[in-house]
Amino acid sequence: MSGDHRAAPPRPGHELEPEGSRKPGRLASLAKLTPWGLKRQVAGLESRLGGMGARVAATEARLDHLESGLRTVQDELALARDQRLGPAERRLDAVERALGEVGEEAARLRDRVLPASIARTDALVERLAEEIEETSSLVERCLRGEPLPVAPAGAVDEPRLAAALAAVQPQLLASFRGGEHEIRNRLDRYLPDLAKASPVLDLGCGRGELLLMLQEAGIEATGVEADPSLAGAARRRGLRVIEGDALATLRGQPDGHWGAVTAIHLFEHLEPLGLLDLLAELRRVLRAGGLLIAECPNPHSLRVGAALFWLDPTHRRPLLPETLELFLQSAGFELARRELLHPFPADQLLAVDEAPVREGGDPGLAALVDRVERLRRRLDELLNGPRDFAVWAVRPGGSSTS
Repeated sequence: MSGDHRAAPPRPGHELEPEGSRKPGRLASLAKLTPWGLKRQVAGLESRLGGMGARVAATEARLDHLESGLRTVQDELALARDQRLGPAERRLDAVERALGEVGEEAARLRDRVLPASIARTDALVERLAEEIEETSSLVERCLRGEPLPVAPAGAVDEPRLAAALAAVQPQLLASFRGGEHEIRNRLDRYLPDLAKASPVLDLGCGRGELLLMLQEAGIEATGVEADPSLAGAARRRGLRVIEGDALATLRGQPDGHWGAVTAIHLFEHLEPLGLLDLLAELRRVLRAGGLLIAECPNPHSLRVGAALFWLDPTHRRPLLPETLELFLQSAGFELARRELLHPFPADQLLAVDEAPVREGGDPGLAALVDRVERLRRRLDELLNGPRDFAVWAVRPGGSSTS
């Protein structure tokens, strides 16, 4: 059996391929190693590499776009930091400072200004109440027909007083009446009414400002002035002026001759009895429907009644508009209207420069500022009311001027 050349059977899992089936695989492998096979493999690799290059280029383009967007965002953030954040911080600092100033001012008003103002107001109101009580007593006596209390005869030496004041009369006029330009501006309001009531008699015409304005407007007018130097100065300006006392001059005028009479800052220089006599004569010399215009300092303004009124030593006593109107009605006049004139300049009022309370601020602080402002306005009404008042009155019997 040793000479037996038959092949041994293959082991399981190691069966031999048929000889014919192994030949094509080997040929394919050998074909790949040929020049043209290698060339095809290289071409395939190049094709695959070309596709990968396109993908790499697209990826790089997207990266470039992302980097450009990132730089834009960084630039905008830097711009916001440099141009917006800084001003916003400065504005916030300014708001904080303003709120601090408002708080300090509110504390100052609460702790210092308000207590002092209230104390001063209480004192002034108490004094005003005394004046009103005295005036009410006088009014009641007038209504009952009782004689008013007047200074004893001879208590004031009128000629001696006039002689003593003559030397300082120009200074008094400059100090208390103001310059001519200022006086003309104040008197402009009366021209429309006086233009319809010629001829006009101006009592206490002084330097003749109103007479000159009436003359320029073509309105016939005559003045009455007790001071010889002022009367002479007015005549030198071509004005018609009667030198003498107002009451004595009126007593020499015929009945119903004048269309209008003006008394600008005259009545406060008279005692009550003299004023009542003057009003009776005024009614007599005015024609039916004739107009009387009287202007006086306003005692309802405590600054005027308690202080400024007494700057002029020739003033007798403050004359309340209610008292003057009562005297006019008692003398037979019909009241037409009353106006408050010549307010104090804004820089002389109690107003203060306050930082405005911004929206969204402290409601309690806003309410405090509002209360302070209302109190300031009320104090201004009491302390710094208009300096003068004017009353228009008409003699019955004709059309009234309103």
